[in-house]
Amino acid sequence: MKKKLFSLWGTLAGFLNGMLGAGGGMVVVPILKTRLSEKQAHATSVAVILPICAVSALFYLQQGAVSVYDALPYLLWGLLGSAIGVVLMKKLSGNMLRKIFALMMLWAGIRLIIR
Repeated sequence: MKKKLFSLWGTLAGFLNGMLGAGGGMVVVPILKTRLSEKQAHATSVAVILPICAVSALFYLQQGAVSVYDALPYLLWGLLGSAIGVVLMKKLSGNMLRKIFALMMLWAGIRLIIR
């Protein structure tokens, strides 16, 4: 039964990532939190989502849907932000991390509804 659930949630995470460009972590983190601490769930989610993002990016590149010129500045600064985020996560409590994650999901949802 667990294997079926993991395959279902993994497929959903990949589907959301491929279609929306994001959202896989939103699915994966709550599932991982059933077995892992808040911090471990977020860190493990990154390890799960990275290859999913890579596959989606390769398909989009093959389709000519990616503007590499526009993506590069985000990529370069995103690498810096990623390193800062990892350092800061070590300093946050699990409770604070959960609240930040929830606020980001809420903010993203409201932005999508308003636009």
